[in-house]
Amino acid sequence: MTIETCINFCASGNFIMAGVEFGHCDSSIQIPSVQEPDSDCDMACSGNATELCGGPVRLNVFQSNQPPPVIVQSIHAGQGLWTYEGCFTDTPAARTLGFGVNIPGGTTAESCTAACQAAGGFLNAGLENGHECWCDNSVHAPTQRTGDADCRMVCSATHSEFCGNANRIAVYQFSASGVPPVQQCLQTAVGNFSLVAQFKNPPTSGSSTVPLKVVIVELVGNTIWTILSVSSSRRGAVLE
Repeated sequence: MTIETCINFCASGNFIMAGVEFGHCDSSIQIPSVQEPDSDCDMACSGNATELCGGPVRLNVFQSNQPPPVIVQSIHAGQGLWTYEGCFTDTPAARTLGFGVNIPGGTTAESCTAACQAAGGFLNAGLENGHECWCDNSVHAPTQRTGDADCRMVCSATHSEFCGNANRIAVYQFSASGVPPVQQCLQTAVGNFSLVAQFKNPPTSGSSTVPLKVVIVELVGNTIWTILSVSSSRRGAVLE
């Protein structure tokens, strides 16, 4: 293992990032990874002792000059338009979209939306796990919308696009008029609920949410200001 052999191996698979630790490739840096000091990557490469190849649970990352992958936001289909609606949770026991489609040529946002349209004029298409395509006319509960960062697994068919993630489905909705649809609430009946904050970068252990409490609400003109309190034990955490 050297930096050069790792980069060459990753480039041969069309990845845009290479990391020397034990040798890793990807086209995006996955959550919850965070940047650490260069001094943490202090282990010599087994193939060249003059180079450094990461460290204990540390990865030296190199990026090519290729453009990074993206979540495709819209796809034109004749006079109609497919629009990205967001990243949603999904499980095998309760599918967010219920009809799976096999795409021999490889799953991308374009091929999945086209397959769902051809399979019966479905209004929703979803990309999951890098290679899965799902279709339906409804987005089924109990799915919950999550941050777009949760749907950052590159498509197996192309490293220029993201195709959802494990148990995360990137959902697209079709509009025959070509006008992007207005997002609808999955549930309109709201009962008692608890106010919580969701970590933007979830911790590796423990809950991904913390309780919140409204401590003051102030009305200034037509603007309402709300101050929220979070447990002091999680102070300084980045929340969204």
